[in-house]
Amino acid sequence: MAKKKHKCPEEVSEKWAIPYADFLTLLLCLFIALYAMSANKSQSAASEFAEAFSKAFGMKIIAVEEALPKQILPKPIIPKVKLTEKGKAIRKKLAELEHMLKQYGLEGSIQIVYETIGIRLILKDKVLFDSGSAEIKPEYKPILDKIAEILKEINNPVEVEGHTDSIPIHTRRFPSNWELSTARAGSVVRYFISKGLDPSRFKAVGYADTRPIAPNTTPEGREKNRRIEIVILNVKGAELTKIREHQRSK
Repeated sequence: MAKKKHKCPEEVSEKWAIPYADFLTLLLCLFIALYAMSANKSQSAASEFAEAFSKAFGMKIIAVEEALPKQILPKPIIPKVKLTEKGKAIRKKLAELEHMLKQYGLEGSIQIVYETIGIRLILKDKVLFDSGSAEIKPEYKPILDKIAEILKEINNPVEVEGHTDSIPIHTRRFPSNWELSTARAGSVVRYFISKGLDPSRFKAVGYADTRPIAPNTTPEGREKNRRIEIVILNVKGAELTKIREHQRSK
């Protein structure tokens, strides 16, 4: 009987080791680059590393803003409000204030917003202050006088907010925008008090550049962000605004 021939086992291929070694080399380069980026906090250095890797791997660099979804959360529902009888009387006075600003050549320098918390007056900083200053311009004090007259007709509490753009300031008096925005709000409150208004009604607060209403990337946006906001707040029994009934029932 003939013996069966045993085949020799095939030699194990080591071709897998070549791409595996390439992978380890690239992984090592990646960790070295990451370490270098963490050691060097320069933004330009990080950009150079990113560009080099994108070329090496044939990838495209995409900005974070483009990579993320345009809208993650639903837009908040802003309730619509209507004016009470007191609110309507204030609106007539505010129309006179807008006419005054127009006479001063400052048309469009005030924005009046009717909110659930009350009435918000948004004044551009150039109406009251010079750049980097918290001293009220004498020629525009009549504008504050008009607002003081309006406030004398009601007893609602008032919050004065100071806001700046994102450009840093560093002076002896104002080490940062926090001090500047707070000082400007305080100047407006002190002026109202000097006109005989009750100090206990007022609150002055500075927000620096933390609450922008426009992008700080353009001169126009920064101009909008440099502002004083005078908020006449609703109180029980003396509301100026209220939510529309059909919205409240929902």
